[in-house]
Amino acid sequence: MKTSVRHLPLANLRAFETAARHGNFGKAAAELNLSDSAISHQISRLEAALGFALFEKAGRGVQLTEAGHSLAATVTGALQDIYGTVLRLSERNEEQGGRLNLTCPPMFASGWLSRNIAEFCSEHPQIECHIRLAENQTIPDPGDTDIGILFGTGNWPDLHAILLEDILIGPVCSPVLMSGTAGGLRSPADLRRVFLLHWDDGSEWRRWLAQAGQMDVSLFTRNLYCNDLGAAIDFALHGAGCALASETLTGMNVRDGSLIRPFADTINPNGGWYVVVSPENLARPRVRLFLQWILKKFGQSLAEHFLD
Repeated sequence: MKTSVRHLPLANLRAFETAARHGNFGKAAAELNLSDSAISHQISRLEAALGFALFEKAGRGVQLTEAGHSLAATVTGALQDIYGTVLRLSERNEEQGGRLNLTCPPMFASGWLSRNIAEFCSEHPQIECHIRLAENQTIPDPGDTDIGILFGTGNWPDLHAILLEDILIGPVCSPVLMSGTAGGLRSPADLRRVFLLHWDDGSEWRRWLAQAGQMDVSLFTRNLYCNDLGAAIDFALHGAGCALASETLTGMNVRDGSLIRPFADTINPNGGWYVVVSPENLARPRVRLFLQWILKKFGQSLAEHFLD
């Protein structure tokens, strides 16, 4: 039976897109503030109008059919396009300039923001950026800052938290340190001959060494501690020792040769980089412009996260 576009229940496409994205009717219902049965009813009505199934049972849950996968890709793209267009049109009629207060830890400021923020400022000269450095444990106060960037697991009450990137960390050091170390750094055991740079109590290095097969960490007696990862990376750049750092914060240094990765082993530091914003600040055009920009830098779009 051929589907009549005129009678297609377009309002139900949002329920379908949300259920397809989550792969779960219950999660879709929670996001849209509907009951599970309401989601199921909307999708059933859409399937009836289309004349084919979009979901099929899989164990205790559901999964998209082949037709469902195809429609989900189209609907998701269309909704993102619509959101993006509406956002651009609304911002033409709103004040986009003014002061933008950003808060982030020193490690992110020195490792990523300082290398990229000039691009945002050039694209939006009407916005005046004020960057405040704060310890990572300090949750930005929406009254003092418009946007925060934090490392963690994404659980900050009353704030939208968007994951920029999950990260892995591994050793980095300068070529000067590598060439100046007798015999070089050919295996993890050779790290005994250099200073290990810590920004924590040594936990990350202990985990990395154990994963690399070095179970007796007492053999690694050269240690240098500081309270900021950005500083540890700076020390590594100047040949003071070897730090554990991510591609996010040291990728440009590795590409330009000022840092090298002597070993491929990595560990997950139990978190990722998030951009956080309060619901009230999200309504400000200059905040949305910054979110659009930083998400694009990490291969995402604002529409992926705020289709409402």
